[in-house]
Amino acid sequence: MLTAVDLAPGADENGLAVMLADLVRQNLEAKPHKKVDFEALEGSVAIVADDAEVALTLRFRSGKLRIHDGIVGIPDVTIFGPSDSILALSNFPLTLGLPIPLDTEGLKTLRSVFASMRAGQFHIYGAAFHLPFVMRLTRVMSVNG
Repeated sequence: MLTAVDLAPGADENGLAVMLADLVRQNLEAKPHKKVDFEALEGSVAIVADDAEVALTLRFRSGKLRIHDGIVGIPDVTIFGPSDSILALSNFPLTLGLPIPLDTEGLKTLRSVFASMRAGQFHIYGAAFHLPFVMRLTRVMSVNG
């Protein structure tokens, strides 16, 4: 039976996939208001942590998330870079539901991610074409807000 967050066969061997599944489950349990954004997500995100040589796909459909090992299909958005920059995305501070840092720690996280982008190490492909999807994804994945 498919629960709200499910690992596809083989994804339980992918540590990043397991960690992200746990993160989303915990966020939805601890912050029920995130369920509105979660249920509105329709699309897929490929995440590639090049330093750890790990890839996965998050597929959101009809209020459910299935996480696959590797890249499955053609993703709407692809996040590529070092694992620390990818994980930093879950620490983005939210202000009024938007990733706007108002404190020193939030600014530090934002600067770290942008520094990786400027250095050409971190990329988010397709975000401009799927901005509402990315904003909802950010709110669901963030441990803040």
